[in-house]
Amino acid sequence: MKKWYEKPPVIVFMIIFIFPVGLFLLWKYSDWSKNLKIGITIAVALILVLSVNQDTKSAEQTLAPKENTTEDKDTTAAKKAKEEKAAEKAEAKRIADEQKAAEEKRIAEEKANTFTTGTYLVGQDIEPGLYKVKLKSSMGYVERSSDVNMSFDSILANIVLTGDGYIEILPTDVAVKLSGVEMKPVDLATLPVEPKTELTDGIHLVGYDVAPGTYKVEVTDETTNIGYAERSRSVSMGFDDIIANEIFQGPGYLEIEEGDFAIRLQGVKITKQ
Repeated sequence: MKKWYEKPPVIVFMIIFIFPVGLFLLWKYSDWSKNLKIGITIAVALILVLSVNQDTKSAEQTLAPKENTTEDKDTTAAKKAKEEKAAEKAEAKRIADEQKAAEEKRIAEEKANTFTTGTYLVGQDIEPGLYKVKLKSSMGYVERSSDVNMSFDSILANIVLTGDGYIEILPTDVAVKLSGVEMKPVDLATLPVEPKTELTDGIHLVGYDVAPGTYKVEVTDETTNIGYAERSRSVSMGFDDIIANEIFQGPGYLEIEEGDFAIRLQGVKITKQ
């Protein structure tokens, strides 16, 4: 009588589920023909090879996502860095554009508020107020007028400047005539306080360009040997503006007082004592 492991069903079971043992039992104990045994052995071998190949492919497929994950991480990091760089570049461009626009606006406003040679209607072309005047040549001319018919009677006040200074346009003026000068509005609230100890031709504001005190006067006009100094209560160029004035033909002194608004100098140099 055959033992349990010699029986064909057991051998078949072993070949299917525990093939090394099954093949051993097949060749050792089965009474099957040799050709059948060879066929079964070849079939098992083929199944084993196919199984190994399938396992290898599965392993490769299992590893591939890991490699892709690493690549994906690198790609994501590079993409993020590129986006951050693009964002920084866009922000820098935005700031530069804002600065450029602000500068262009400032220049446009400054240009709109800069007046040169010509005649301007007050309230339409130019607003009343205090203006800084700069010469464009050796001399300049400013005139306030009651109309634009160019008659002598139209002139409310006028001045010939031989240095930079200040002019006030009044709300009652109709027009302003400029020649050889450049004029810009100024605000005393923001005007720098930079008093100098030595000044020459021009109109200088007391408390801003010059401090009250005693000054030595020297005539600088070598053509006429005459100089002029004036203390004034405003710079609207009218005779009523004058507090006191003097013509110098030699050295002298000038006392600038606290209540003075401006001093006008022509052909002289003053030095604080």
